[in-house]
Amino acid sequence: MGIGAAVIAGLHRYFIDVNGITALACAISTMVEGGLSALAYTRIKENKYKESEVFLLTFVAEILQMVIILLIARPFSEAFSLVSAIAFPMIMFNSIGMVFFIQIFKNIFIEQAYEIGKNTTMTFEITRKCLPVLSRGSYEKESLDRISEIILSHSGYPGVAFTNSQEVISASGKVSRKDHHEIMSIAAVIMERKAVVSTDEANHEHLNPSMVKNRVAIGAPIYRNDEIIGTLILFTNKYQFTYQSVSEFVEGLTQFFSVQFGLAEMVKQKEILRKVEYRALQSQINPHFIFNSLNTISAFCREKPDKARELLIALARYFRNSIKTKDSCVSIYEEMEYVEAYMQLEKARFDERLDLHMHVEEDLNCQLPCLILQPIVENAIIHGAMKRKEGKVSVDVASQGEDVIITVKDNGHGISSEIVDSLNDENPSSRYIGLSNVNRRLKYMFGAGHGLKISTGGDGTTIVIRAPKSERLLDQAAGE
Repeated sequence: MGIGAAVIAGLHRYFIDVNGITALACAISTMVEGGLSALAYTRIKENKYKESEVFLLTFVAEILQMVIILLIARPFSEAFSLVSAIAFPMIMFNSIGMVFFIQIFKNIFIEQAYEIGKNTTMTFEITRKCLPVLSRGSYEKESLDRISEIILSHSGYPGVAFTNSQEVISASGKVSRKDHHEIMSIAAVIMERKAVVSTDEANHEHLNPSMVKNRVAIGAPIYRNDEIIGTLILFTNKYQFTYQSVSEFVEGLTQFFSVQFGLAEMVKQKEILRKVEYRALQSQINPHFIFNSLNTISAFCREKPDKARELLIALARYFRNSIKTKDSCVSIYEEMEYVEAYMQLEKARFDERLDLHMHVEEDLNCQLPCLILQPIVENAIIHGAMKRKEGKVSVDVASQGEDVIITVKDNGHGISSEIVDSLNDENPSSRYIGLSNVNRRLKYMFGAGHGLKISTGGDGTTIVIRAPKSERLLDQAAGE
């Protein structure tokens, strides 16, 4: 750049006064000074444009110019007279002036760095305070009004607006109702270009003159996944407007908002999937089990009416729990009541062939997802214990430190490796969807380390569930 500028300036100096006594000398000296600056550039930059070095470089360059004038300009007497008159003021004032000139640029760079740092800090503070609102994933007036308040209180900008493709959803600060038409004109350009746009780039025919006279609007698109759901438009005073600084601030905010809306949508979809899986478990109530239970009860009606009545109550308890519409957690004792009703019906059906045992420790403060244990116990009885002439199934629930351990054992022939391996499949076979759903629901609710732990072999199968106590869940939530 130094050499290029020197060549342009040198040619200009020569052709502006072709017949002057210093035309050639000044043209050559200008080019020499450009070469000198190019040679010294690396050192000057490494030393961060130190004032003494800038002064010395300019001082030497101006002395070289005087020497070249004396060597080339003719007649010598006139050249000497000229140098005598201009040498001191040019050498001193240009050297001092260059120091001031560089200092101005340094101050501009420092101011830009300060502005970038200020915007970065401001962006972090805004995003931190917006996170609780954004986590809900709601692109609606109530949420956007709150986000607008946070942006205005921390940024100092006079106005902010959020739009969708059809209307202004939220407008705060010095933004009136009559500005909405103009805001939507800017929003349309933003959505069309899918980029940061200011009022200088929008079609002024659609803008209110008062809107662009003293202020600038600049906005960027907001995405949910890969779809534009709206725009963020920020207003600033013209005398405070720096395109790069404000555009980077707006773009940074919209990118953050887009990521958060995308994450909220993923969480929402995951929650929907969890509900679908819960409904799938509900729909898996085996009609053969119901038919067999009713047959068993009918058999007891004549000979053991009291037993039949007891089994009808158990069946009612079973149905009451299985048709619950809620998919939230229940206490471990509610879940065990459901399992106990199921075991009671199966015991009546298989009688002496099936030995069932249940032990639940008292005073356990633990919550479990609905219908989480019954599929495991059913699998232990039907596919495990009852493959033997005399089947045994035990269910033990006990406290262990900050967790509750639930152990289901049977004396069957074991579970095949194919079923065990399928537990973590994204699309398990319909034959194994019960255990797979239970495994995924446990991991979703309590974390990756809380899935089913299966030990299986020819002597039977043991399935262990580790569920955190309610107080540990509260401590984790408070820590997060």
